Amino acid sequence: MASALSRYLEAANGLTNVTKSRAEQIVRQVVKQGEAAADQASDMVEDLLDRSKKNREALVALVRAETQRAIGRMGIASRSEVDKLEKQVSQLKRELASATSAKSGAKSGAKSGAKSGAKSGAKSGGGTAKKSSAAKKKTSSGASATKSAAKPAAKKTAKKKATKKKASS
Repeated sequence: MASALSRYLEAANGLTNVTKSRAEQIVRQVVKQGEAAADQASDMVEDLLDRSKKNREALVALVRAETQRAIGRMGIASRSEVDKLEKQVSQLKRELASATSAKSGAKSGAKSGAKSGAKSGAKSGGGTAKKSSAAKKKTSSGASATKSAAKPAAKKTAKKKATKKKASS
């Protein structure tokens, strides 16, 4: 049978979680076998609990450090890196959404302006792209992006219609 003192030393140096009742039990055996004085028992229990706690903390620190080192070698992103990337992706999504909505607003305005300009040019006959007074008002009251996009589109449509008329005549 192992001596009580060797069990005490094993518990003190071991990596196991020593409870207070287990520490008291070990110390009682040490005192009972005469390897320690009874007045030292409470100090020995506290010492045993303190050493056990420090050993656990050292083990946790060692495991944490080794895990981080292994993750670093594997190239896995840390939580903070993932959080940073998630924020960047969210910001880019917002920027894309605002840019897309601004672009689609300009396109829809350009399309409606081009259609009205092409219709008025076709209705006026003669094959030239003349704008009706309603189309002129719409173009002058529209946004500058719509205005600049509508003119080339209307001219292009009118040109195509004029070319078709000449080809059919």
